[in-house]
Amino acid sequence: MHLRSKLFRDTQWLSLIFLILTLATGLRLALLTPIGQVADEPAHIARAGALLHGEWLGHRVAFQPPGKPVMIVPATRVNFGLLNASIHEMGATCADPASAAKTALQPWTKAQIIDIDYNTIQYFPALYLPGTLGIALGRALGQRPLAALFTGRMAMLAAYILVGTLAIVIARFGRGLLFATLSLPEALSLGASFNQDGLLIAMTALAGGLLTLDPARHPRLRWLFLPVFTLIICSKPPYGLLLFAALAPLAAPKPWRRGLTIALWAILPLIWVVVMARVSLMPYLLGPYHPGPLWPGLPSTIFTTTDPLAQVRVLLADPLRLITLPVGFLIANFEFLVTSGIGRLGWLSIGLAPWDYAGWGIALGAAALGVLAARGDVGLRWTGRDAAMFGALVVASVLAVELAIYLSWDRVGSAAISGPQGRYYLLFLPFLMLAVPRLGGRSGPALEGLSAMPAVVMAAIDMVYLPGLMLHRFCLG
Repeated sequence: MHLRSKLFRDTQWLSLIFLILTLATGLRLALLTPIGQVADEPAHIARAGALLHGEWLGHRVAFQPPGKPVMIVPATRVNFGLLNASIHEMGATCADPASAAKTALQPWTKAQIIDIDYNTIQYFPALYLPGTLGIALGRALGQRPLAALFTGRMAMLAAYILVGTLAIVIARFGRGLLFATLSLPEALSLGASFNQDGLLIAMTALAGGLLTLDPARHPRLRWLFLPVFTLIICSKPPYGLLLFAALAPLAAPKPWRRGLTIALWAILPLIWVVVMARVSLMPYLLGPYHPGPLWPGLPSTIFTTTDPLAQVRVLLADPLRLITLPVGFLIANFEFLVTSGIGRLGWLSIGLAPWDYAGWGIALGAAALGVLAARGDVGLRWTGRDAAMFGALVVASVLAVELAIYLSWDRVGSAAISGPQGRYYLLFLPFLMLAVPRLGGRSGPALEGLSAMPAVVMAAIDMVYLPGLMLHRFCLG
């Protein structure tokens, strides 16, 4: 009885449960999901594979499609055998064992092939290193490319679990919400793949955990938030405003000195953006099209690519669009964002059962209430000023993420934003929990532990359900 009471007083037990459940589920997701059958995974594989021979930056190359003029495109160089295995495995199913066996026997080659990539080429390479090291280890052990790709996936999963466990251990409150976020089917599926979004979600959880520390007790450890979050915004610059969450507590002495320190850490992502713009960043080729209804210029204008500068002109023609377009997207796509944030696996093509969505919705709500029930004297002390700052940074960052997609992804003059998915918003949850007041007293830790139980139950159920879903989709469907 005493042991059980102690466990609920200290929610550190959640880190051990997280480690066990995500390892069990994640390993099977990594091994049962065909390579390439996670959102954007082939492009992420090309990025990780290019690091094998030291290609840290992409480059622009001349490319001529059959029967079309020469185009300049962004690209990376990848081992032909590795890329070939990933492409053939993507369409593999258990129903075609001969094709699967042929893909598994695909050898390594000396030749490198150019892989055209408009998206992942701009991402900072650091978060791909676990996958790259996994591929290198597999090759050193004599594995062929396909097997080495699965080894790379397991290395990405190991990094995801390690960072996620560390986040839960470090956090002084909100462990239940971090556990729930990191255990969501969407987050775990990404974590068990080459898509760096999984590791980005785990890194954001770690960043949030660091910010929960009491600066009076952990002045140096808490500042590790800056290098952690700098890595995140090197890959996802639109989240950059959240770097200034480190200003909390605002009442602490020397705010200008702290603000200057934070601004200095923002220089590295800015340098990376400039380098990418000079070396490899290119607008997406779309083919000839007329601009959409919001274009303030001549309707007869012809565009062939995305055009961020033209989109800026669209926004400035009516500055209210800086608000109405993102808010309109959230309202029109709320249900999709919720379901895809909880889990729409594969290329958004594998939905979960209604009961799984409902269960995780309850789990997230209960975990959020657990933050409210936490003791107010644990970790960073809550103040209304700090909460307002966290809330404002999250709101501004949501707008920035959606507008960045409008500028870089959508056709010029589009009447609505398209492209954001639920997983993009999971990175905001660790910051939102910092804005929630903590009202718990002596019973706070027990209530916080109890509030995490729905997420623990759902994670335990998904340990069986999610691998079965993958088997049904790719072997029995």
